[in-house]
Amino acid sequence: MLHDAIQPEIRELIEQKQFATLKQTLAALDPADVAELTRELQGQELGVVFRLLSRDKAADVFAGLELEQQERLLEILSGEALAAILNDMPPDDRTELLEDLPEDVASRLLQTLSRDQRAVAIDLLRYPEDSIGRLMTPRFVAVKANWTVQQVLDHIRRVAPTKETLNMLFVVDELGKLVDGVRLEDLVLADPGTSVGNIIDRHPVYLSANEDREEAVEIFKKYDEVALPVVDEAAVLVGIVTHDDVMDVQEEEDTEDFHKMVAVTALEEPYFATDFHEMLRKRLPWLVLLFAAELLTVTALTGFEQRLDLRVFALIVLFMPLINATAGNAGSQMAGLAIRGLAVHEMAPSDWLLVLGRELVLGSTLGASLGVLGVGAALLMLTLGRAAPIVGRELAAKAAAVGISIAVAVLFANVIGGMIPLLFKRMRLDPAVTSGPFLASIMDVTGVLIYFSIANAMLLVFRAL
Repeated sequence: MLHDAIQPEIRELIEQKQFATLKQTLAALDPADVAELTRELQGQELGVVFRLLSRDKAADVFAGLELEQQERLLEILSGEALAAILNDMPPDDRTELLEDLPEDVASRLLQTLSRDQRAVAIDLLRYPEDSIGRLMTPRFVAVKANWTVQQVLDHIRRVAPTKETLNMLFVVDELGKLVDGVRLEDLVLADPGTSVGNIIDRHPVYLSANEDREEAVEIFKKYDEVALPVVDEAAVLVGIVTHDDVMDVQEEEDTEDFHKMVAVTALEEPYFATDFHEMLRKRLPWLVLLFAAELLTVTALTGFEQRLDLRVFALIVLFMPLINATAGNAGSQMAGLAIRGLAVHEMAPSDWLLVLGRELVLGSTLGASLGVLGVGAALLMLTLGRAAPIVGRELAAKAAAVGISIAVAVLFANVIGGMIPLLFKRMRLDPAVTSGPFLASIMDVTGVLIYFSIANAMLLVFRAL
């Protein structure tokens, strides 16, 4: 990898103070590669690298660093160097940095910006947290419908260095309201004398500045654009969101969902950048909650222990892990399907009746199939390899209890696994929470209740015969 091949050379050049050679090496690298190379550099080494970068490249490299390194550089760089980087940073990346920093630090950095850039930064920070407004950049190319293609191309050449993307241009009216978007390739292929109004269809796809950024992800997935316009309440074009920014949002959302699935509050920093106390705060509350839920399982077992003969209780307990695990697996399968279906809009909370009917049938079939396997496993385990094999009615009762319990538990798990995500979505809660340990805890308690209730009933019935 490039990282492994060049980083030792970078460190050696710094140690030998061969700054001219180092500057040439850094100039030949892409900003993304420089950002990767600097992630393992120490404070002073990091400062040396940034002082040797050109102003434009320094801003791009800074935007590609993790927050922890950005904060370290804020302490190392001089006021002038820091101001240059912040002024040249893409506005959307700068907004992300400022909203992640403590308020007093962010306020201090705002004062280092030029008047124009400070106004841009403050304007973006006025939008709600996690909104599309904080994700967008105001560096877009706006044109008029009555311009000719040649006028537009001439305009692009003049403004290109200050714009985020040239692949998409946006047509506005005299009030700045969005009319439509137009691809650069369509302009290049059109006759130079044709007006822009003759190329567009005036049916723009757009984002609203105050909407949640997750909405941007869904719209980008649907329309597969490289950039989309953002409008305010008056339909005035105020910025654009690019595909790479949406990919970052998708990664953050996927990470957050994964953390919730394993009962961890979403980490705001990478694993190694999260300190001990923060990690404890993220994990311990969930573990305490799940611990309390599992106490219900212990309570249920205690109740049955007092009602059953100790020998019978000990034999029944042997199959409890099998039943709970089987039901938990079935529930997790269905919860995963439901969560994914909700995420890609294949199902909605209003489909609950259809899901319920489908899972009642499917759960019954799965439960019956696994129940038959459970009966066979119980018969083998209770007769083979035991000093005192169980026979007769007691064997039949216990094997039947295992099979029926598996069938009922799998049916219940299938229904619960499908219904809870829909319920959470209806309540505007994240369905991802319902997967993993959360669902497993529910199934542990219900599995014990189902199994011991059925086992107790079966033993009473067979003893009465």
